[in-house]
Amino acid sequence: MIESVVTKRLGALPVAAEFLRRLDVAEIVDALCPPDPRAELTHGQVIEVLVANRLTAPAPLFRVRDWARSWAVEEVFGVEADLLGDDRLARALDAIAPHLDRLASSVGAAATREMRG
Repeated sequence: MIESVVTKRLGALPVAAEFLRRLDVAEIVDALCPPDPRAELTHGQVIEVLVANRLTAPAPLFRVRDWARSWAVEEVFGVEADLLGDDRLARALDAIAPHLDRLASSVGAAATREMRG
């Protein structure tokens, strides 16, 4: 019997995931940019993972999938790396672009509430 051990980086992913969840980032994004019911991921899920990438090991969009494969993205965010192609990331970014002001103010308000405890 051959056993295979896959090692993935964890780094600050759990901290980033907890912070993003406490700020309701995915929910805020999904409320402003309703997901396509046929999509496997919501825009909010994609944006959370993209923010985590920016915070841990920034990569160009076409390399985020590779980053997600080598980091514990599926284990921490529940998002399969293979679903994070650059086309999917671009669709999420296109969806949020018209709502950036509302997203920033909503996430900012959530951060203020969170800091006040």
